[in-house]
Amino acid sequence: MELYQGEAVRKSDSEKIQYVIRQMTENQFDEFKSFQYSIVSALEDQTTLQPLTDEEIQYVQGEGGILLGVYAEEQLIAVRALLFPGEHEDNLGRDLGLSYEEQMRVVHQEISLVDPDYRGNGLQQTMAKVIMQELKFTNPYFEHVCCTVSPANLPSMRDKFKQEMIVVDVKDKYGSMPRYIFYKPLKQKLFVDKDSYIFVRTDKTGRQRDFMASGYVGVGISNTALGTWLAMARLKESV
Repeated sequence: MELYQGEAVRKSDSEKIQYVIRQMTENQFDEFKSFQYSIVSALEDQTTLQPLTDEEIQYVQGEGGILLGVYAEEQLIAVRALLFPGEHEDNLGRDLGLSYEEQMRVVHQEISLVDPDYRGNGLQQTMAKVIMQELKFTNPYFEHVCCTVSPANLPSMRDKFKQEMIVVDVKDKYGSMPRYIFYKPLKQKLFVDKDSYIFVRTDKTGRQRDFMASGYVGVGISNTALGTWLAMARLKESV
């Protein structure tokens, strides 16, 4: 079933191409795995992205999440996944200190990949809107969305901030790799105290932890000649 139709410009020939977004199923395991491998293997720094394992792909394509595929001329050009972690030990609700009941209401934003020939068309954001709408209509039970992002993965960080997610912690994950933990409540709005902004370089994770321990969260990212900076601020109860 088609969930969305749109148009994108293909870089290689500047042609405008029609695309559709569909939910991928178990029958497309090999197609997804091959696409993921082609994108991840071409990354200059593969430590900035944690690909889905075979077990996670099968779980999401079953009833353990939502997996979207973007097709142009019947070729897969982008994917995005949500995963329902449930009782799994990797449930990020544990990092947030949520109760067991609330952990069961957590959904993870997982991998989001776009073919280089179609980047620059806002496909990450389009997929984000479509997949969150699909979650809302099919699984209204969930109340918390979380994900991890490498401090070096700027496109993914921008994607999360555009969705109004915030950084609530920075921890070593997947062995010893630093990852921001992004969070957004699905049934309430967060308000930022605009008078409390500070900026900390993204490579100063220890300094960021200190500010987070005192009530700050990450709310944006800024590039300057002096480096890349995480914008941090306090939250407030209302506007």
